[in-house]
Amino acid sequence: MNASLLTSPQPAPTIVTFRRWLLRIHGTVLTLVALGSAVAATIGWMTGAGLFGFMQQNPMVWVGLIQAYLLMTIIAVLLVLGSGQANARKWNVVGALAHCPPLIAALSSLGVFRSIGTLGIVPVAITFHVVWLWRRSQHFIRIHGPNKSLQPSSQIAT
Repeated sequence: MNASLLTSPQPAPTIVTFRRWLLRIHGTVLTLVALGSAVAATIGWMTGAGLFGFMQQNPMVWVGLIQAYLLMTIIAVLLVLGSGQANARKWNVVGALAHCPPLIAALSSLGVFRSIGTLGIVPVAITFHVVWLWRRSQHFIRIHGPNKSLQPSSQIAT
């Protein structure tokens, strides 16, 4: 009798499934936020109204901002697509690194935020990105260690 007929297939580990869903959720939320921000920035630039209305007087700000939002949209779509790959760990690294540009921008622009009176909300953004960057980085370091590669391995769960 064939023993494989008597054993049930092993389900994917729960943490792997959770990480894949986290990638999908992160990618979906980032897509919505980036595209929504791109639309809001464009409306502000074109009409001079809303949170981004100041860009009508300085359209070069819009040029840089729209590029940043659309690049984040591309990263977000790649996170969703990458979540279905056999080795999705590298997309967790990309997801963690996606927190770096807004964090660097916020930290290096504290004087700007102070001068326009919006410094009060910046700690929320900084905290959000630091927590998620740290959380995702700790998870990656814990799984891979300092000398492990991103290549699939029989000892490392995907």
